Amino acid sequence: MSIDGVVRTVLITSFILALIIGAGGAYLVLHQRAVRHTAAEAGRLLTVATAVRSYTTRHVEPALAKDDKTFRAVTVPAFGAQSVFQTAQESNAGYVYREPALNPTNPHDLPTPFEVDLINKFRADTRLKELAGVRKDGEGSVYYLARPIRAQQACLTCHDTPERAPAAMVAKYGPHNGFGWNLDEVVAIQSLTVPAAVESRETGEIAMILAGGLLLVFVVTYFALTWSIDSLLVRPLHALARAADAASTGGDANVAVAASGADEIHEIAVAIERLRTSLQKSLQRLAKVGS
Repeated sequence: MSIDGVVRTVLITSFILALIIGAGGAYLVLHQRAVRHTAAEAGRLLTVATAVRSYTTRHVEPALAKDDKTFRAVTVPAFGAQSVFQTAQESNAGYVYREPALNPTNPHDLPTPFEVDLINKFRADTRLKELAGVRKDGEGSVYYLARPIRAQQACLTCHDTPERAPAAMVAKYGPHNGFGWNLDEVVAIQSLTVPAAVESRETGEIAMILAGGLLLVFVVTYFALTWSIDSLLVRPLHALARAADAASTGGDANVAVAASGADEIHEIAVAIERLRTSLQKSLQRLAKVGS
């Protein structure tokens, strides 16, 4: 293979490898950054939900507890947190906040199989503070963040036995659901899911733009390098080869020796020209002696 072919092969191979490594590495870095950003945002939102629950327990429930003839859902911490997030979802499409429980009062809070698995993990390991990750659902990938809800003393007022629970609540939901909770037992979770498809798409778009930019740089660099190598190395070497061949076979002595190119090429050209001149003088002397 000629020098020109070797150089082109090396350049193309190097550029392809650099493009794959550069674009792939950028995608991985951007993807991890997007996951961290989503995790941080989900953590902040879940902290807000916890604050709403705390506010409901400390201020709303005591203010309305005197009226035991009517069940007021606003006094339930889970209702307050989920209602706030339902309003927030209008501007954060795809964000879903839930408080599923193994034995909820409201059937709306029944857990999915995945949520049951999360609750059981918290029940099995009391040291766990939260669980997070990316999973597939029916509409694509979602990032989830879950934290345990433990039964507090205030919770047992409604969730110990039907006899102890407010009569208005039992009348609305019945005496069979949401009872039998134990103090400090993990009975539910705070669950927030965030769509990951948008982040993944944006990450892919940025990686593609970067790959396009690298490709443009590589193409320009490729043509610049090949032109430079051809001008400074390949063509001068071809000219030197022709001149050396002519000198060695006694051919045309007027074949031009390339004087352009890199410094090393120029030095070789001077040496060949000097060798050819010496050879011509030697041949001329031999011709005189023979005559």
